[in-house]
Amino acid sequence: MKRILTFLAFVALIFSTQEAFAWGGWAHRFITYTVEKHLEPEVKTKIEKYLGSSMVDHCSWMDEIRKPIRNPKHPEHDYHLKWEHTLAWHMITADKNLQLSNERAYNNDGDLLPNLKVCIENLKNHRNLTDSAVVVNLKCVIHMIEDMHCPCHIYYTEFPDCFRKPGVKYRWDLFAVEYEGKPSTNHKIWDGESILALYPEYGEDYAKFQAKLDNLSPKKRAKMCEGTPEDWALETAKDCRVIYEWIKPNDKVYREFLLKHRNLTIQQYHRSVYRLAHVLNETMK
Repeated sequence: MKRILTFLAFVALIFSTQEAFAWGGWAHRFITYTVEKHLEPEVKTKIEKYLGSSMVDHCSWMDEIRKPIRNPKHPEHDYHLKWEHTLAWHMITADKNLQLSNERAYNNDGDLLPNLKVCIENLKNHRNLTDSAVVVNLKCVIHMIEDMHCPCHIYYTEFPDCFRKPGVKYRWDLFAVEYEGKPSTNHKIWDGESILALYPEYGEDYAKFQAKLDNLSPKKRAKMCEGTPEDWALETAKDCRVIYEWIKPNDKVYREFLLKHRNLTIQQYHRSVYRLAHVLNETMK
């Protein structure tokens, strides 16, 4: 783990010398935009100083660094060898009893949860780290807490093909469906479309979505942030299993379906926002 984080810190140093820019991923950017509204002013200022700009510009860094290399001889196995070990860092794994598992771990390094815990501990000690190490741990914590609350980022071992085509080890997101008459995936529906579908008249305007959805009272937000990352992961695994009963491969899905199940979407959005803000406020004081 120390070796991996040291290498990541080196990469973060390289990126910190470049002009900041958004990596992509509307849902990540929107959630991060909302998180910034709940940071203590001194924490927000400190994080922006480390990152060089708004957190929104860096929230999808973990996706960008593992973009695949195309291999025309074996396209079904395209992936970025250098970042193979981070693939499982985006996922929580739950077994058939809805207990947390490590079945999809790579290199004996665990999936999202153990790596998130290491990064959180590193941020608690951020005053004793190099700036580049703080940068990479911030980017990882931002991305992983957001990912762990996305309904489609739990790998259920009872559904071995819920993320990948049988026989293809390193490709997720191949649970094909049709959304509004166009080819899509189950992952794409829950990883952004489910929020955008709530208010299509808003387009991709973060501020309008935030004003409409960021509405829990301080008391409810505090209650939601109780517990540990393990508790949050288990809670998400239990609450989100139902999406594999709602949608099956090759189903035709429409906006009305997402409106019907909006409570799950909004619940997971709230959890992601308030818990990430809570962790950053606690670790980056």
